[in-house]
Amino acid sequence: MRRLIQAAPALFVALGVAVGCASIAEEGASTDAGCYGPACTPTDAGKDQISADVPVPDSGTEAGPPTINPLCGSGCLPDDPYSCVGGFADGGGPSGDAGAGQASAEAGLPPPMAGADAGAGVSEAGPAPAAGCFVKRDAGEPVTECAPAGTGGTAAPCVSSSDCAPGFACVGEGSAAQCRPFCCSGASACESGTYCAERGLRDDSMGATPQMVPVCIQADDCSLDEPYPCPPNKQCKCKEGTACTVVSSDGTTSCVQPGTGQAGEACPCAPGHVCSLEKKTCIKICSTDSAAAECGSGKCQSVSYLPKGFGVCVLTATDGG
Repeated sequence: MRRLIQAAPALFVALGVAVGCASIAEEGASTDAGCYGPACTPTDAGKDQISADVPVPDSGTEAGPPTINPLCGSGCLPDDPYSCVGGFADGGGPSGDAGAGQASAEAGLPPPMAGADAGAGVSEAGPAPAAGCFVKRDAGEPVTECAPAGTGGTAAPCVSSSDCAPGFACVGEGSAAQCRPFCCSGASACESGTYCAERGLRDDSMGATPQMVPVCIQADDCSLDEPYPCPPNKQCKCKEGTACTVVSSDGTTSCVQPGTGQAGEACPCAPGHVCSLEKKTCIKICSTDSAAAECGSGKCQSVSYLPKGFGVCVLTATDGG
């Protein structure tokens, strides 16, 4: 009799996704973890720190407050548009007395909103506050600071973060710089069609190494069966040096720089593979519609975090020695 190893649905829900990071030059941001998707942040998404973005528990949501990406410093919360509604600290410096959302409650305002939901600097409660919580570098380390904010929302052009509304950061290089929602508290801060990844602050673009911050990036919505590298005679959505992979637990896909891990090897993973957060090893992606034996002696099992038509290879074993 044959039985499936790893067949339990709960295990598949526990699988995370991981790949290499895109380079800063490619709108990207490189990270030490080299991973994107639900399998990468320390607690949930993101720099796996998200970095990779991020690690989130294998079995659902962990109890307790969300883990904040260390690249976001401490004190006020960049994700929260109302984090600095109480005003500036003495001298306009970091406002570290109020925790995330505390200022909102004290001011009688609605609960904090994720950056992605802040729109173009206007919430259901009216115009966004005049001050926002921004990340800057001090003595080589990221710190937060309450400072005057602009009005730029998602994808608005910017020269520095002061052009962006509270909850947003100015990231990118040169004329390509845009305001993007912070996702310091993890991938859940990003709206559908986007994912949490690290990008360099435009404020630091003149430096050799820009300060990296986690922001919600527009996904490419590529196909997992797109060849890598792209053949000369074929048009691919993913440009040279990037491959299509799953970047969030809802199956969102985007083009990112891949890792090298093959099935059974350590993450980050090569094109055509996803990372099991539980095992921290790579698992091969397969087509649930293909008649080809892509999984050798195993089978292709559909999973909730992959787009329709795709699954992962599950091994089989013989009982009784």
